[in-house]
Amino acid sequence: MKYTLNKEKSEVTLSFETTEAEWKDAEMKAYRETKGQYRIPGFRQGHAPKHMIESVYGPAVFADDAMDVLIREGYELFLSEHTDIVPLDRPTASVDAFDGKSLKFSLKFPVRPDVKLGEYKGVKIPKVEYTVSDEQIDEELKRALERSARIEDKAGEAAEGDTVNLDYSGTVDGVKFDGGTAEKYNLTLGSHTFIPGFEEQLIGVKAGDEREVKVKFPEDYHADALKGKEAVFACKINGVTTRVLPEMNDEWAKDVSEYSTLEEYRNGIRENMVKMGERRARSENENNVINAIVDKSEADIPEVMIKSYMDDMLRDMEMRLYYQGMKLEDYFKYMGTSEEEYRKEHHDDARRGALTRLVLEELIKKENIAATDEEAEKKYLDSMPAPADGSEKRKPDERELEYLKSELVMDKLLDLLLSEAVFEDKPAEEPAKKPAAKRSTSKTTAKKSAKDTEEGEKPAAKKSTRTTKKASEEPKAE
Repeated sequence: MKYTLNKEKSEVTLSFETTEAEWKDAEMKAYRETKGQYRIPGFRQGHAPKHMIESVYGPAVFADDAMDVLIREGYELFLSEHTDIVPLDRPTASVDAFDGKSLKFSLKFPVRPDVKLGEYKGVKIPKVEYTVSDEQIDEELKRALERSARIEDKAGEAAEGDTVNLDYSGTVDGVKFDGGTAEKYNLTLGSHTFIPGFEEQLIGVKAGDEREVKVKFPEDYHADALKGKEAVFACKINGVTTRVLPEMNDEWAKDVSEYSTLEEYRNGIRENMVKMGERRARSENENNVINAIVDKSEADIPEVMIKSYMDDMLRDMEMRLYYQGMKLEDYFKYMGTSEEEYRKEHHDDARRGALTRLVLEELIKKENIAATDEEAEKKYLDSMPAPADGSEKRKPDERELEYLKSELVMDKLLDLLLSEAVFEDKPAEEPAKKPAAKRSTSKTTAKKSAKDTEEGEKPAAKKSTRTTKKASEEPKAE
């Protein structure tokens, strides 16, 4: 069977032309494959001769199946002769000409596009560095001190930062309104969770006090009936608690950390913050150099690759939502959208991710970067703790080896790109784009690093006093 191949960008077109003998052979194959479908009087089903079936059902009875045979054989012939071309999707077939004796047909399918790499050595990117100051360490120590605070009942007057437990009932023009009443609610003064002016009027209350709080709802309040209205809340104070901070000394450091003295704890915090800054700077520098290269690279991305990358994005989102206790379909309902709308909105993100993946694969290929089983096994064993029973560490299985080799290849590529980059001591002109598939090395195992799941406003948090009760019970909102 003769065929011609035409590749334009990321699409291949195969044009086939058969001989009369090939058509007859295909008809015979179609007869053998389908003869059991026809009933001919005087013959057991599946045993009627070809010419008898044609005389009853028509001379073209096997034509469609014969075409399917030739299309299948033509595609298999192409695959056997062109192992360097890998289709990304099933081909679409079209019949170009048929005279009853021979067939002309075409097959079209998308393939991995050629990538025109931009400059990737000597790329200029802004230098990202993070330093650790004494003030940052002090803030971290203060946060640790806050976390170790004791909660104690307070007999005296409530001050900012204290928590009052109260019952309240609000009215507007003497009439109670939805969301204006609650019992035994804990409100931290200074948290700015209630209507402006509410918390300030509770400064100085004590357990057992009753106080009338007068406030005015904001003009942009979420409930139209309350916008700009003056309200009165009758409050009963059930109790007051305060946070008691321990003294920041060696004893406290020993109690809340693995260190024996406050100075050791401080040094430990500094060391950890330095390491975190280095990792963050490394990650941002990696992103910047990848984006700089992708910006200058070109490829005609077929839609099937964009769809595949979008599928990866949604699977990643679904997994992250799962660990947050939410289903993907529920997330879309909450956001007032759908998967279809999400795909449309993030089509360009998926295209960028697919292009990034292709560029990284092309760079790995061009630089001939590889990792051995020995390197992967060493990385695995170095990262694994020694068994408690003193036995030898378990060696990685084949799947783990492949994953580790993929990681090592990407590490080597990023080391190369960063070593060749030119770092400029000036801020980036615009926020760096977040590259997708940064850690991927193959089409089958590459994972996109798509945008984080978008955080919408929570129903009970938007324009609400608190998040512990449903929105209809809440008297305030900012």
